[in-house]
Amino acid sequence: MNTLKINTYFNSESDKLALYKSDPESNCIEHNHEFDELVIVEQGHGLHVINGRPLFIQQGDVFLVRGHDYHFYDDLGTLKLTNILINPYRQFVFLNKIEELLNPISASDLSSYIWLTPSLRKECNTVIDQLFNLKNPLEYREYLFFKLITLILQSQGQAQKNNTRFKLHLLLNHLQENCFDEYDWNDIAQRFHLTLRTMFRHIKEASGLTPENYIKRLRLLSARKKIRESDMTITEISLLCGFINSTHFSTLYKKAFGVTPSEERRKTETIDIK
Repeated sequence: MNTLKINTYFNSESDKLALYKSDPESNCIEHNHEFDELVIVEQGHGLHVINGRPLFIQQGDVFLVRGHDYHFYDDLGTLKLTNILINPYRQFVFLNKIEELLNPISASDLSSYIWLTPSLRKECNTVIDQLFNLKNPLEYREYLFFKLITLILQSQGQAQKNNTRFKLHLLLNHLQENCFDEYDWNDIAQRFHLTLRTMFRHIKEASGLTPENYIKRLRLLSARKKIRESDMTITEISLLCGFINSTHFSTLYKKAFGVTPSEERRKTETIDIK
């Protein structure tokens, strides 16, 4: 496992916070960190695979990756991120119990991702610019970090329920949490107060995939996790992940990952032996 180090990303190991704006094409290899990472998706879309579980992310999403989480980005679509890095080995001088505010946005809980409206994301970026302006005194910068977290946490109550992007955020999270189920797209469109045509169009625009292929991709990624980490047979995994025909599953898996499910299992067993 590749571990990203504090001394690589912080100006000084005594700093509590650091700023890193990234293109995840350099983060497509699974890794963890010596630090925590507050992530704001500024542009594009992709799959965030954390602790082996995939979740689609899009512009405006916010989540916290803990140092012990292992993750990478997949199926990139011009994804651009703002990362606020938090050194767990240093304490804030003026802030106490800030951890309790961060816990609700932990990325390891797939239902905890927050979405920012464009206007609120712009406001957050203004705060971030001030936060990392070293000309500002320390107490003011710590206040700005508190303000940033407060803005993010309040965003769920402020998100307009009739905002189509917010509906899409909720829809994609629902599909992620229930990706093994059989779908009635008409029922889902009604549940999220979207027309069928609008729902399909927005899923394709946001993910770069048709709704059917989006579900298929989530199922394949989930199947890969089970192949690597469980003792279930390939057929059992195929059925559990929504693929009735195991031969068809094997064909789709090889097309997606370059190896068959059986080859994936053997590769994992070889690594474990080493």
